Amino acid sequence: MAMFMGQYEHSIDTKGRVIIPAKYREELGENFVVTRGLDGCLFLYPQAEWQNFVEKLQKLPSNQNTRKMQRQFLSKAMEVAVDKQGRILVPSLLREIAALEKDVVFVGMMNRIEVWDKERLHQQDVQQDDEALEETMDELGISL
Repeated sequence: MAMFMGQYEHSIDTKGRVIIPAKYREELGENFVVTRGLDGCLFLYPQAEWQNFVEKLQKLPSNQNTRKMQRQFLSKAMEVAVDKQGRILVPSLLREIAALEKDVVFVGMMNRIEVWDKERLHQQDVQQDDEALEETMDELGISL
């Protein structure tokens, strides 16, 4: 299983190319999947983790909510390849979804990577203060 952690900042150029952090490149591989994420970011999945995710989606009961969820992730999913400079081209549809224009933040999230617009991520962080985080951890039974 992939294990992504840490946070790295890069800039996206006007053509939509961004350098994948060196720490993530080996586990992601030469080709991987980028798709719509949650909370206004994108998700990057190594091929094996993407297959696991798709299998989970396939096993869900067939109903309207399931189809909506499958559509949200699968219709926006695209395979990308890393070029010789360690960059990928983020498709314009996905750049729009995540509002990626200049400063981009990669966030390791265990089996996937989130790609954020720096300002949007900052807004998310401001909303999640330590007290709220502690409360959520208590609700989930996680103690330090």
